Amino acid sequence: MSYNGSCLCGDVQFQVLQDIQTIYHCHCSLCRKQSGTGANAASLIHCSAFQWLQGQEQIQSFYKASGFTSCFCSHCGSPLPNTLRNTDWIWIPLGLLDQSPAISTSLNFCLSSKTAWQIPSEADQSFDHLPKMSELNAFFK
Repeated sequence: MSYNGSCLCGDVQFQVLQDIQTIYHCHCSLCRKQSGTGANAASLIHCSAFQWLQGQEQIQSFYKASGFTSCFCSHCGSPLPNTLRNTDWIWIPLGLLDQSPAISTSLNFCLSSKTAWQIPSEADQSFDHLPKMSELNAFFK
């Protein structure tokens, strides 16, 4: 299974070359500000299963001293996939995909910092804080 994805204007396009079975909603303040929502909806894939199709020259990046990275289209502002610092994992905002993956596992991150108005989605597992990759390896393959 593969998935095509793009930004809002379509200038930046990419492909995920594996099935996506796990979704997570992160409720931290950084993800809320990046997405403009109560929690982002994303997944992680190994970098070997990802390829840019076009528009890499349109990608701009914002880096925080903490290591948080936000990549976005310089034309329309859509958030874009980016490599998690010092790992072989790529963050995929699932709203960018043209096809809907068949999700079998749902996770919630950073529930200790969620907003009062956000009702977390039902999840197979929830974490009060951002889990370490070693805790997540079983969920993302």
